[in-house]
Amino acid sequence: MVSVLSTLLTVALLAAVGLLLWQRISPLELTGVTVAVPRPAGDRCDVTVDVVATVTTNGRAGVVRYQWLRSGSAPGSLLTERIGRGQRTVELTLRWAFSGVGTTTETATVNVTSPSPVQAQAPVSYDCRRR
Repeated sequence: MVSVLSTLLTVALLAAVGLLLWQRISPLELTGVTVAVPRPAGDRCDVTVDVVATVTTNGRAGVVRYQWLRSGSAPGSLLTERIGRGQRTVELTLRWAFSGVGTTTETATVNVTSPSPVQAQAPVSYDCRRR
C-alpha cells in the first residue's frame, strides 16, 4: 500500500513539475492583432489622433517587435514591447498629428515582425474645413 501511494505521489509530482516547465519554456505566440482609432478626429482641426493596435497572446512571456507604417511616410522605427507571463493583451499606440485645412483618409498599419510576422491596419480620417 505504501509503495502504491509513493508511486502515485511521485507521478503527480513529476506531472506538476513537467507542466510548470512546459509553461515556462513554451514561447510567446500572438493569437490576434487589430488596429482601431478610438477617438477619430471628426471635423476638428490641428489634432493628434491615437491609433491603437491591440495584440492578443497565449499568455506566455516574451517580446513583441513591431513598427508603425503610415501611408505616405517612411516606415517608423522598430520598437519592442515586453509581455509578462499571464498578460493576454497589450496595446501599442501611434500618435499621429494632422494640421492645416483639408480632408484626407490615410492608413495606419502595425507591422509585427516577431514573435511571428503579422500586419493589421485601420483608416485614419482628417477633415478640417475652416471658414
